[in-house]
Amino acid sequence: MGRIILVTGGARSGKSSFAEQLLAGFGPEVGYIATAQALDAEMEDRIAKHRRQRPESWRTFEAPTRPSAIIAAHGEEAFAALLLDCLTVMITNRMLAQTMDWDQPTVAQLNAVEADVLAEIEAIIAAASAGRADLIAVTNEVGCGIVPINPLSRFFRDCAGRVNQRMAAAAAEVYWVVAGIPVRIKG
Repeated sequence: MGRIILVTGGARSGKSSFAEQLLAGFGPEVGYIATAQALDAEMEDRIAKHRRQRPESWRTFEAPTRPSAIIAAHGEEAFAALLLDCLTVMITNRMLAQTMDWDQPTVAQLNAVEADVLAEIEAIIAAASAGRADLIAVTNEVGCGIVPINPLSRFFRDCAGRVNQRMAAAAAEVYWVVAGIPVRIKG
């Protein structure tokens, strides 16, 4: 049965670097699940930088909206661990796949999108728990700032907060990364 290790923190806090250090401790037989999509030049550059810092021995999977499928399919293989980077990008991908007016969403629409995201989170937890590989999941902490002015941003903040709470509850270990310094807050 695989454990879940959650790594959270603010933007550019060092979450991914710390999670990659954790993954490297599992040896060369590990997998990296990437959720980012290269939709513009800035994201292309960010993805390229992430790829360059990963060892070539790490097997990479692209899963922008359904990382649970990768975890379920490969969690029983010879992998000691899988790194999912990141949950908040996956949330964004799932949100923006919905055809709706994000300037004036209905409560029913928001509830449906959140139910969709949380169903994927439950699938991730179930797949990680059923497999042998440990899962290191990276997520952004987005709830420490002001209340966003527009519905899309408010919904994203609220949904990400609930995702992070659920993942932290399921995790054996949780780390908060601040200015490149990881602090264990659970486990």
